[in-house]
Amino acid sequence: MPLNTSLDSELIYLHEAPQDRHALFSKISARLLAKGIVEQSYPEALALREQNHPTAMQLETLGVAIPHVDVEHVREERLVVVTCPQGIEFNQAEDPDLTMNVNVIFFLLLKEKDAHLEFLMKLISLFQKTDEMNALLSSTSPQEVMQILAKNLD
Repeated sequence: MPLNTSLDSELIYLHEAPQDRHALFSKISARLLAKGIVEQSYPEALALREQNHPTAMQLETLGVAIPHVDVEHVREERLVVVTCPQGIEFNQAEDPDLTMNVNVIFFLLLKEKDAHLEFLMKLISLFQKTDEMNALLSSTSPQEVMQILAKNLD
């Protein structure tokens, strides 16, 4: 996914209030549908995918999640970023029966079937940079988030 075309300051949501995962998914899905970025099938596909294959991971100082769907539910490649310093409860990728608080959520909207593997590798590399992830979480503007991501994911 070329990052310069997938980042949109209107799809970066900073310091979201704590809420349940379903409410967050509904809010993000509604915004993506309104912009014509995803298919009508996206909200249900997103919820089902995360329910069956949780994506939350604990990093050194915070939790992250990478919810995504199959390519047929996506019209335009995008990366949606949500930060929530207080955390939102997600099921863990390693043990789906356990939950954890997630502070940064990356919604991947990909059009190519295997593109997510390369992009996930870049994200995982970013996840290993504790200072960068903490900076992302404490960012106060979408532009700041875009600069951090451009520096680390290109």
